[in-house]
Amino acid sequence: MPVRLPQNPPFRFVDRVLEADPPRRCVTLKVFSAGELLLEGAAGVPPSLVIEALCQSAAFLQGSDAPVRGRVASIGEAEITREVRIGDRLLVTATLLEEGTAALKAECRAEVDARPVARLTVLIHRD
Repeated sequence: MPVRLPQNPPFRFVDRVLEADPPRRCVTLKVFSAGELLLEGAAGVPPSLVIEALCQSAAFLQGSDAPVRGRVASIGEAEITREVRIGDRLLVTATLLEEGTAALKAECRAEVDARPVARLTVLIHRD
């Protein structure tokens, strides 16, 4: 599935949608490469960029090739359990928890090499 987000590089943190079963679940891929502007001079991937990748992945639960524009209203239960390094392939699984006309709530889990690295719940307010 093509990646269509309102964010443009260098602020887009989904490279590809690998699986989509809207609105229940989707799996996305982000490869953090050394040539990315926001990673210049960094030893690892800042946790804030990992969190953003999880939130952007939840946008693909909308069920179309172009996610509905929305805003992150809140992030809950966020946890980073391992460092994400430059060159890592971050697989993010977003699972719908609740959906309404004004918002959706999802759980997002990320892994690198089949090891969990981060998780959170996100509430996205639809514009």
